[in-house]
Amino acid sequence: MYRYWLIAGAAALTVTSPAHADHAGPTGAGADGASLTVIGPDTLEPGAVSAGARFIYARPDVRSDDELATLAGDHVHAHDTDYTLNSAVGVAYGVTGNLTLSAELPYVRREGLRAAEHSHVHGGGAVNTAEELGDVDGVGDLTVLAKYKIFEREGKSFSLLGGIKAPTGSTSETSSDGERLETEHQPGTGSWDALIGAAFGKTFGPMTFSASVLHQATGEGAQDTELGDLTRVGIALSRRFASVEEPHHHHHDDGAAPHHHDAPRGAASWDVFVELFGEWEGRQAINGEKEEDSGARAVWLQPGARYNSAMGWSVAGAIGLPIWQEVRPSHPDNGYRLTVALGRAF
Repeated sequence: MYRYWLIAGAAALTVTSPAHADHAGPTGAGADGASLTVIGPDTLEPGAVSAGARFIYARPDVRSDDELATLAGDHVHAHDTDYTLNSAVGVAYGVTGNLTLSAELPYVRREGLRAAEHSHVHGGGAVNTAEELGDVDGVGDLTVLAKYKIFEREGKSFSLLGGIKAPTGSTSETSSDGERLETEHQPGTGSWDALIGAAFGKTFGPMTFSASVLHQATGEGAQDTELGDLTRVGIALSRRFASVEEPHHHHHDDGAAPHHHDAPRGAASWDVFVELFGEWEGRQAINGEKEEDSGARAVWLQPGARYNSAMGWSVAGAIGLPIWQEVRPSHPDNGYRLTVALGRAF
């Protein structure tokens, strides 16, 4: 019974696809294991529903105006933000014991967006500057994901993942001077994307090992822009501690001597986890022409913890640090990510 509550509470957001280095896509809060980014293979029980919210604060290695101006002189369409906040709400439903459907709708905010600007003046001279584009926020693209469990035996589970990202997000946001922003800076992309992947898990005592891969094949979106394909591969190891029974009190008022019974309703616990995952972002193309300075690869180490209540809710937090990255010059290097997730089973 406790395992059901853990799965249901943690499955608040089962959509977990990678995010662009700057264009924060639908990144999720962990499906059913103790971790936040690596997807576990477990599914909800038939008819079970869970919901939740997730907040990711991403801080890049911010470049100065002089650095952006230098990149503009090299004809690199570079940009920076002070930070990106990708928040989302999600819901999951157990269709059968082997099939869970989930959906997530993000809200994206970029603070202090700046872009390298290269222009020519009368007489043939060139001017390279960093242009202040302002703050950008809005509803992002809806992602729907299906998880189908292929097998579960001897503590091992394996599931297949498949879904779509629909173009529900805004693609018409403007800069501080009123010009429409490029698609990669918009909250939405305007494209229909396909998602496919798999998840594996194994439990041994209080330990859980999870591994997952999810690929997002991007289509052409707003302003004839096709953002690069996205792939995330990761592993996670979690350990449960301090499982405590949470009793309730049952009283009788029938004239007998006062007394009560303590009846267990479940167990509360803490999970600590560590994740190691890689993200690959392909080059974007505008009007069919690829931008060679776009795209990124990074490997992240992300430790964190989760509290699981016997009443069906959970709260988790983690910090992600890049231990290796190769980001092309149109994007800033990654700094760190802070993630907080809340879940509730119904």
